[in-house]
Amino acid sequence: MQTTPFNSLDSIFLNLDCREEPWSVQLEVRVPGTVDPGKLTEAIRLTTARHPIARARLKTVKGHHGSYAWEIPDVAEQIPLEVVDASAPGALEAARARLQSHQVPLASSPPFAAMLARHPEGDYIMLNLSHVAGDGLSAFRLMTSIARHYAGAEDPVPDFDPLEKRHLGKLAGSRGLAQRAQRASLLAEHLWKSRTPPVRVKTRNVPDGEAPGYGFLSLAFSEEETAQIMARREKPATINDMLLAGLILTVREWNHREGGEEGRASIMMPVNLRPKDWWFEVVTNFSSYIPVSLTPDQQTDFVTAMRAVCALTTRLKEEGGASTLIDLLEGLDGLRLPDFIKRQLRAAVPAFERTSIDTAVLSNLGRMPQPLDFGEAGETQEIWFSPPGMMPLGISVGAASMLNKLFLTLRYRKAQFDAAAAEEFAALYRSILLG
Repeated sequence: MQTTPFNSLDSIFLNLDCREEPWSVQLEVRVPGTVDPGKLTEAIRLTTARHPIARARLKTVKGHHGSYAWEIPDVAEQIPLEVVDASAPGALEAARARLQSHQVPLASSPPFAAMLARHPEGDYIMLNLSHVAGDGLSAFRLMTSIARHYAGAEDPVPDFDPLEKRHLGKLAGSRGLAQRAQRASLLAEHLWKSRTPPVRVKTRNVPDGEAPGYGFLSLAFSEEETAQIMARREKPATINDMLLAGLILTVREWNHREGGEEGRASIMMPVNLRPKDWWFEVVTNFSSYIPVSLTPDQQTDFVTAMRAVCALTTRLKEEGGASTLIDLLEGLDGLRLPDFIKRQLRAAVPAFERTSIDTAVLSNLGRMPQPLDFGEAGETQEIWFSPPGMMPLGISVGAASMLNKLFLTLRYRKAQFDAAAAEEFAALYRSILLG
């Protein structure tokens, strides 16, 4: 049986994943028609055959110094598709929350779960991909394969072994002392900023005890509304810069209304490390992370915040900010820490909570090249995506664009908000983006 070692991001996510806060990557699409469960099951089976990590399972760690690795069986051990009726009011939202609040077991393959939700406006095909196995673009690549196989279309992949591309140090590590020094300077700058703890989003209407799992809110912007947002853009700012600025201002206004903290806000932003020639290819973890933080004087209004975010993200891109984390993780991997120490990562979270955990996370899949075609069920009309989050970072926003429309998903921990509070937060975010 083929095996492949974990890359450094896989290892981190494995030791953060837990039942209460599963590291699930949400990716779902809606088609206007009816999807055949048998054909969908076969399409998922063919997809697992197409992508090695899509049928992987966790290899048992032996000994204190064992290294994490994936086992790649010849075929997936099961096809994890559940079909649900989501026609009643609230049923779709409940099904989504249940799927994404499920911790995908990694001892058996594949490392994802799928759901077909029957809805009056068309069927939803939903994926919960364990973040231990892949990132947001991995989930989109899986959905692309599923659509192609369902429609009987070809599903081309790059002409290289995807397992040989998984080493993050080779892909994005520092090349030479000068580059390493530049990235070390960025890390030192971040640590200096962290002397001022980032604000926390004020919780509301949450139980006193444990509140496991996630809730979700979908924010669809019409073509007209999307154009209205884009009309506020000042070049060279990107739509992602605008979304970051809007989220920071939403946190500021929410905390002001709720009597929460005001101060430096820091948003965790995943960055795709895949080369441009295979930007949407290879199922694995290729997303590094950079913090985008604004001081209170940069949060006075939307234009000021957008300009500040744009200046920061431009600099981080030019100086390789996303690869700074990779250098750090690769260095830690080189220490070959025993497994029992790695497993203490989650227990160590409270020690870093005050300075090193961001306010929220925003991940943007970007503009989808074209709608996915599900044959007789039709082309996708909606796309929804979100990354996981863990308290005290209780809010994560996922963005994707398709058909000149912007689709945002607000994922919140149930220890952060109840449904009513989440709706108010989402409505505030929408109003700030639209101006």
